[in-house]
Amino acid sequence: MKNTLEKRIILFSFIILFLTIAANSGMDVVGFRRDYIQALILRSQSLGTSLRGSIEKVVGLGIDIRDIEGLSEKCRELVNSSPEIAYCVITDSESSVLFLNDPVYRSLRFDIIKKAFTTRLDQSIHLIGEDGAYYDTVTPVRSSDGKQVALVHIGFSQKVVDQKVGGIILRSVMVLGLFFLISFSLVVIFVKKSIVQPISALLGGVKKIREGNFDHRIDELSVYEFNELARNVNVMSEALGNREEEIKRNYQELENIHNDLHSSYLKLESLSLELEKSEELYKSLLEDASDAIVVVDENEIVKMVNKMAEEFFGHSSEEVVGLPLSRMLVLVKTHNIPIVYNFFQEVGKGRHVAEEIRFSRVEGEQVVGLIHANTVTIGSERLIQAIIRDVTREREILFNLEKSATDLARLNKMKDSFLGIASHELKTPLTVIMGYAELILSDMSGKVDRNVVDMVQNISNAAARLDNIVKDMVDISMIDERRLRLKLDDVDVNRLIEDSMNELRFFVSMRKQKLIGELDETVPRIKGDPVRLMQLMSNVIGNAIKFTPDGGRITVSTRTKYLLRSKQAPIPELAKPVVNIGKEQHLYVEITITDTGIGIDMDDQLRIFDKFYEVGNIEEHSSGKVAFKARGAGLGLSIAKGIVEMHGGEIWVESPGYNPEQFPGSTFHIVLPLNPITGDGSIDYLNLLE
Repeated sequence: MKNTLEKRIILFSFIILFLTIAANSGMDVVGFRRDYIQALILRSQSLGTSLRGSIEKVVGLGIDIRDIEGLSEKCRELVNSSPEIAYCVITDSESSVLFLNDPVYRSLRFDIIKKAFTTRLDQSIHLIGEDGAYYDTVTPVRSSDGKQVALVHIGFSQKVVDQKVGGIILRSVMVLGLFFLISFSLVVIFVKKSIVQPISALLGGVKKIREGNFDHRIDELSVYEFNELARNVNVMSEALGNREEEIKRNYQELENIHNDLHSSYLKLESLSLELEKSEELYKSLLEDASDAIVVVDENEIVKMVNKMAEEFFGHSSEEVVGLPLSRMLVLVKTHNIPIVYNFFQEVGKGRHVAEEIRFSRVEGEQVVGLIHANTVTIGSERLIQAIIRDVTREREILFNLEKSATDLARLNKMKDSFLGIASHELKTPLTVIMGYAELILSDMSGKVDRNVVDMVQNISNAAARLDNIVKDMVDISMIDERRLRLKLDDVDVNRLIEDSMNELRFFVSMRKQKLIGELDETVPRIKGDPVRLMQLMSNVIGNAIKFTPDGGRITVSTRTKYLLRSKQAPIPELAKPVVNIGKEQHLYVEITITDTGIGIDMDDQLRIFDKFYEVGNIEEHSSGKVAFKARGAGLGLSIAKGIVEMHGGEIWVESPGYNPEQFPGSTFHIVLPLNPITGDGSIDYLNLLE
C-alpha cells in the first residue's frame, strides 16, 4: 500500500510538472515565432516604403521607371543591409520583373499566392513560391497622378524563421530538462517526508488497533493534518476499548432480560385464559349494535341474536335462540329458504357472503335485508356471524327512482313525437299564410289600404320567422328519427366558411363587430353535404354574434390535425357494412369559432346542445335574430350537433365561465373527418348517406 501510494504521487507529480513546463515552453516558442515573423514583416515593409519613396521622386520628374538606372544595385544594398531579407524585386503592374537584387529570383511567381493573412497591425502578407517558402510584402509605386506604375516586392525565406525558432526550441529543451530535474527532486523529497512517512506510521498504528490492541497509541507526527488524524485514531482506540467493556456489561444485562422475558411469557399465558372470559363483553357489544346480528354455531344451531335482530324479525330472542337454522328461517318467513340456507353453508366453508334476503313479519310487512356473513373463531369454537342491515327503505327509493327514469324516458319520447307531428302540421297553414300575404303585398298592394298592407307585412314577417322555426323543428325531428339524408360532395371547407361569413356580414356590421377568418390554405377538401355544412356554420357563427356585445370580435379558424379514434363495434342489424378504421391516427379538419362574448357556465357547456335549451336567464334575452342575447327556439346548436355527428365528427364548447361584465368569451370546436364513411362517426347515420 505504501509503495503504491508513493509511486502514484510521484507519477502524478512527474506528469503535472512535465505538462506545465512543456506547455509554458511551447507557448513561448509559438509566441517567439509569431513575433519574429511580425518583426521581419515590419522590416520588409519599412524597406519597401523607403525604396518606394526614392522611386516616386524620380518618377515624379516624368522619367519612366524602366529608364531609371541603379535600381538593381539599390535592391542589393537593401538586401545586404538586412541579412534576414532574401530578395528585393521590382515588377510592373502585370508582375513582369523589371529590377532585382539576384537573378536567382527572376523565376519567382508573385502572382501564385499559397496563403494570405493579416498581421496584428492589419497588414497583408503573401506566402509565395512553389512550396510556399517565402513571405512576400508588396509596396505599390504610384506616379504623380496617382497611377500605379510598379510594385516593390521585399521578402524573406521561411527557412530563416525555422532556423531561428529551432535555436530557441533547443535552448528551451535544455532549460526544461534542468528545471524539471530540480523540481521533480524537490517533489519526491517532499512526498517521502511529508506524506509517505506519516501515512506509514498511521497504517502501522491502525493495524495494531485492528488486531485488538486498544492500548496502543500513535506518536506525534510532524504534519498537522496527519497529526490530527493520529490524535483522532488514538481517541477512537480509547473509545473502542471502553465500548468493548460496555458490550460485555450489556451482554450480561441481556441475559438477565432474557430471563425476565421468560417469566413474562408465563404471565402472558395466564392472561390469555382471562381473555377468553371477555366473550361476555363481546356479546354485550353485539347487543348494542345498530344492525341485526345472528350467531350460528358449526352445528347450525342459533346461539345468539341481538336486540336489533328481534326488531327486524319481529320475534324475541327466546323464540329464536336454540332453534336449528332451517327452523329459524321458517319462523321468520324467509323468502327462498333453500337459497338463504345455502348462503350459510357457503360461509361455513370459510367464504364471505354478501347478499339480499327478504322476510315477512307477523303483521305481513315485507322487509329487505342486506346480509354480510363470515366465520369467527372464539377459542376452539367456530361460529358463523351474520350481520343484516335493513335496506327496505333504500330499495323503495331505488324502485321509485327507476320508475321515474322510465316515466321521463317515455315523456321524452312523447316530446319527440309531438315535435315531429307539430312541425309537419304547422307547415301547411304556414305555407297558405305566407302565400296569401305575398300575393297581397305583391299584386294587390295598390288596391288595399296602406294600414292593411303594413299589417299584412307584419303577418308575413312573423310567418317567415315561424317558418324558420318549423324548418328547424323538422330538421331536428328528422335527425332524431334518423331520416335526414346527406348528399355527399367534395367540399372546400375554407370557401364554405367564407360564404357563410359573407352571408352574416350584414348582421355583423349592424352590431359593429369584427368577423375575422384565419383559414389554413393547406386544409384538404372533405366529403360532406355543402348545404348542411353551410347550415352548421351559420348556426354556430350566428350564435356567437348573438352572445357577443357590440364592438366584439369573432374569429373563425381552420387547421388539420391527427386524432386517435377507437375501433367501431360491429352492429349486425345494419343493412350496409361499416368500415372499421381501427385504433389509429386519422386526419381531421378542425374548425374553431372564438368570440369575446359573455361566456358559458360549466354546467351549461354540457347541456347547450340539448333541444330547446337556452343559456342564462330567459327574461334577460331580447327578441330579434342577431340582437344581443336574442332568444331563439333553442334548436340551432342541437341541429349543428346532429349535422356534425352525421358527418362522423364531434362538436364541443370551451369557456372560462359566464360573466356579462368582463366578457370571457367562448370557443366552439368542430372536428370533421376527410370522409364520413371511413370516419369514426355515428354508425346509424353512416348508412343514411347518399
